[in-house]
Amino acid sequence: MTRAISICIVSLLSLVLITPGVYGEVMRGGATLSSVSPVIKISREGNSLDSLVEGEILYIFTETGEPVSHIIIKDISSEVIHSEPLPDAVARQIRETRSIMIFSNLREYGDFIQAFIDGSMDSFSDFITRYPDSELREEAQRIFDGLVYRPFKIQGTHQALDEFAKKYPDNFYFSRALKRRDDLQYIPVEAADRISEYRWFISTYSENTRVGEAKGRIRELLSLYEGVTLEEIARYPRSRMGQRVKFSSYLHSALPIYVEGPSVGRKTAQFKSPRNSTEYFNFQVVEKEITLWRLFINREDENLVNTILELKKGDHILVYGVIFDFLGGAPWIDVNDIEKY
Repeated sequence: MTRAISICIVSLLSLVLITPGVYGEVMRGGATLSSVSPVIKISREGNSLDSLVEGEILYIFTETGEPVSHIIIKDISSEVIHSEPLPDAVARQIRETRSIMIFSNLREYGDFIQAFIDGSMDSFSDFITRYPDSELREEAQRIFDGLVYRPFKIQGTHQALDEFAKKYPDNFYFSRALKRRDDLQYIPVEAADRISEYRWFISTYSENTRVGEAKGRIRELLSLYEGVTLEEIARYPRSRMGQRVKFSSYLHSALPIYVEGPSVGRKTAQFKSPRNSTEYFNFQVVEKEITLWRLFINREDENLVNTILELKKGDHILVYGVIFDFLGGAPWIDVNDIEKY
């Protein structure tokens, strides 16, 4: 089969006469008629014209896809293709109206133009049905698939894109939709950049193409925290000041104590707390007979606060944090992440 060729002929625009009475400037994808001759000259540049042969018919359509006439290829040189003369009436119409004619070696190209102008799924579906073997079928199918994909793309949510992928696995834009869906699912997790978030992502979206990336980031984050025991940091907080540590413990309670100064708690000396309940959420953990009371989550980190609130007393957790003070002889810890065992 020959490949579809569309060539515009624009009359009396930017004429560069080659010889008197012969045809003018060759344009990319088209040609300009001279003011005298109805003979056209088609440039190979920018077109897939290699499969054309002498004697082949090129059909002529208006800009709206209405059939006008046809011409026959006369000869083919290394650079250009010449045709038999246009019908005089067509050549005269082009010169007088400065109209644009579209050429193609496919008879159904006019119907394709009409479908394109209409721009509806029905018009392209009809074209595909009428011309199942056309070389334009693939392009028509791609446009049809794009129209199907468009409302899901406009919604722009990973849920909408997931729905599209499930409904239309054979759609041209299936892979593109999956990639966008996967990115949208991963973006908030990547922004949070916490071990617990990555693990949730992996378990929730196991088929997401970025699961491998999430696993790699978990390994990177784990390498930043040194494993310690709760007893160690409870007894020797000074030795771990400013360090990233992780330790196993059990949730004791989530109460706003040790966050209001100047005097807090009956068993502690008077001091001004470095944290307040407006900006921080305070919780407590235990391990055997040791209790840590001064663990803090910034309230701006709503996901992490919600993680604590969803836990129950006695839940076994792994805490990731940084010891920022040892006021009162006990560690004060900013918590960056929490995992439930």
